[in-house]
Amino acid sequence: MSQSLQRVSVTGTGSFLPHDPVPNDRLDDILGRVPDAPARVRGFVKNVGPRMLEAGGGAQRHFAIDPETHRLTHNVASLAEEAARRALEAARRQPNEVELLVLSCPNYDHSTPPTSTILQERLGIAECAELEIHSNCSGVGKSVQVAYDALRLGRYKTALVVYPQLSSVYVRSCYFKQEAMNKTQAALRYILADGSGAVVLEGVGAAVDEHVPHELLGTYIESVGADRAPGMTAGGGVADLLEPDRQVLALYEEGAHHLDQDFSAVNRDAVPGLVQGVMRMLKQLEIEPSTIDHYVYSIPGRQLYEANLDKVTKPFGVTAERVKFRAGNTGYCGGASILLHFDEMVRSGEIKPGQMAVLHSVESSKWMSGGFVVRW
Repeated sequence: MSQSLQRVSVTGTGSFLPHDPVPNDRLDDILGRVPDAPARVRGFVKNVGPRMLEAGGGAQRHFAIDPETHRLTHNVASLAEEAARRALEAARRQPNEVELLVLSCPNYDHSTPPTSTILQERLGIAECAELEIHSNCSGVGKSVQVAYDALRLGRYKTALVVYPQLSSVYVRSCYFKQEAMNKTQAALRYILADGSGAVVLEGVGAAVDEHVPHELLGTYIESVGADRAPGMTAGGGVADLLEPDRQVLALYEEGAHHLDQDFSAVNRDAVPGLVQGVMRMLKQLEIEPSTIDHYVYSIPGRQLYEANLDKVTKPFGVTAERVKFRAGNTGYCGGASILLHFDEMVRSGEIKPGQMAVLHSVESSKWMSGGFVVRW
């Protein structure tokens, strides 16, 4: 192991959006309708759903769903594989050159084996270190931090970080116990989308004053929700199966497996949590906020973005041009969003040599946040 700390470079980015984009007026056809939901939920779908889509500012989104059969066309590992291969191609690396594979995702293909090992198999990597981090929007920050620290220490030379977001699992009509649905669970159908993102990171043996292109300057993660209720939940795990007479069938009948969101808490706390997390990250890295050229956040809708624009610009001394709403053509892909947007920026040339970008997400499930800073 190297005795001096390595510098870390982003040598490749990749992203993937499954199938043709789905326009807003086709969303219910693709996800399936919910005719057996309670009347108040059906009324919400009919009257509020279209307004949510319009306010969200996205004209289209992507789903890993066959539009004819409504079958999922990807699982978590295969969705991740698409972005991973594109990142490796951009880095001009073969899969067998990956020494550390880090996968983060909010769901998984099997309780065991880990999905990270299935992705390793799909990529044809005979031997590597692999880790799977169970998290939602803060998962990218966590994964990048693990890889960054390992590369800095010289433990590995090349790392592949991948985040797939397969929201379709939770929002297809067939997943619901429709009679047990509530309006919040229905609303998530008009917010979430599918996609995956990846980055290849490599350790570089460069002196402190030597220029390293596409350098990862540092990472930051935090969890601040120890005394707060979860803002997003999905049941069906061990904690729901403690009683012998309340097992999987009972959970389904209750709708306890549904994905749910506390929108009031999100509207109140998500943006302040994001701002505070980014501020603490930049302070720790000793970077002046106004010198950042791009702030890339996983903001789900334009209405939320516009309502909080002052809060995400003024504390950093930057204009709105540096904090763009980016989900208009991709939909909100949860934890994958910042890697998707980063890949778009790299491939379009939006991020210029020497510019700095913050990529950061806040996760409402138990109020975590995480991100990193890159100098291109």
